[in-house]
Amino acid sequence: MIRKGQIVEIPASAAVYSRELPVFHSKRDELIWKSGKKQYSLFDGFLVGEHQGLENFRLGQRKGISVGGKKEPLYVIGMDEKENRLFVGAGEAHPGLWEEAVSLGDAEWHTGLSFSGEKLEKGVDVEIVTQSGGHNIPAKLYGFEGSFFLEFKNKMPLTAVGATFGLMYQDKMIMNITKN
Repeated sequence: MIRKGQIVEIPASAAVYSRELPVFHSKRDELIWKSGKKQYSLFDGFLVGEHQGLENFRLGQRKGISVGGKKEPLYVIGMDEKENRLFVGAGEAHPGLWEEAVSLGDAEWHTGLSFSGEKLEKGVDVEIVTQSGGHNIPAKLYGFEGSFFLEFKNKMPLTAVGATFGLMYQDKMIMNITKN
């Protein structure tokens, strides 16, 4: 059954992107804040069209949005399943397409390698290997009482953090991660 819904364009200048950085009491608090999913609403942007079902879209997707007349291509930057809304942003540089940090969900360690709690709290230099290959992307792996985070040296596109990727430490694959 097709469940039509609204497509909402969020401008790059929307208030959701100019949140004031709070004072953090710990690195863990900072990473929780940075990795938090952006919450968009109809009031953050403007209605530009209708979609034929959220199941046809993924974060970072460009094709199939079916909204014309824009100077720059539209990309999927968020979805609200409850309200059946698809949120899009214009252009590759749109702030909704980039992430500073992610919270890691299911992770499968490849080696017997383990880091001390103290080392993980300070951050371990790792490299991200994406499915598309290319070059490895530098990041820091943090761990706090079973919660793991990646903080990127440079912002990462949603398409990279919304997929399967590997983590390398000293030229050894240590973890596979699947993000949804």
